Amino acid sequence: MEYSLTKDSDALICLLYKDYCDARSTGTPKDKAKKFGNSRMINDNYVPKWSFQDCLETCRELNRAGLIDCLYGDGEIIISSITDQGIIYMEGRFSRNVSSILDHIKTIKDLVPFV
Repeated sequence: MEYSLTKDSDALICLLYKDYCDARSTGTPKDKAKKFGNSRMINDNYVPKWSFQDCLETCRELNRAGLIDCLYGDGEIIISSITDQGIIYMEGRFSRNVSSILDHIKTIKDLVPFV
């Protein structure tokens, strides 16, 4: 399946998927590897150069696309995780090849300088 993503959404899903792959490669169970925490944690851990509002909106974009699941409370994400569809989409793009994910992230950094 093909998705139309903004450059920001593409950057964030790549960062989240890389973290998922890293966690799985060290033996973390799938259910734990899929979880990324709340929107503040995502902002702090993955895209600290972004404003919190930009991070939150980008997570919403990925949620609307079905690539991540988000549970909301008080206008923020309180729990997030990559979906099975998100993993399938990213496996189709990178086949869990972390070096090709990193290469793509470097390309995105040139296009989105605040990643």
